[in-house]
Amino acid sequence: MIVRSDIFPTPVWHIKDIPSPLVDELYDAAYRIKANTNEKVNRSNQGGFQTKQFEWEAFHPQGKEYIKSVLEEIFENYFWRISGWWYNINPEGASNIPHVHPAVQFVLIIYLTDGDGLLQLFNPNVSRIHMEDVHLTLASPDVKKGEMIIFPADIIHFVDVNKKKEDRISISMNIQIGCEGDFTPQ
Repeated sequence: MIVRSDIFPTPVWHIKDIPSPLVDELYDAAYRIKANTNEKVNRSNQGGFQTKQFEWEAFHPQGKEYIKSVLEEIFENYFWRISGWWYNINPEGASNIPHVHPAVQFVLIIYLTDGDGLLQLFNPNVSRIHMEDVHLTLASPDVKKGEMIIFPADIIHFVDVNKKKEDRISISMNIQIGCEGDFTPQ
């Protein structure tokens, strides 16, 4: 008898119920911040707009409560903290190159517009994939406006070129996980 066991699965959480008024307020704030800042960062963004990282305390008050409730459910036995967050605005032709988020354990992305399947996650076990299974090297989560996704920060990921005339807008956050005493929980 042959039994297969997948002992190293990769957790990915897809949250679909962000309140619409919150999404609308965060969307409007993206353009306000873009209009009122000269500080543009180009870490992974190619041709778009990426803000500097903001402190968790500066995030939308209702947004903080919502995200806190989600993270407390997912990471119920751990201490966690958001070590930074930023806006991404990708107009037509913009993308994000392959990258990881070092020194943190998870990435959280809030979609303020449809993701259009542009986020691509590399399979962390790609070296074990046989040539006939090459389609298993990338996963493209179908995330819509008002949804979020959380995945391990060491997963190489990128965002394909936005081919629509409308901007693709998201908020990214870095999540650190620790034990009691590592840092103050949020």
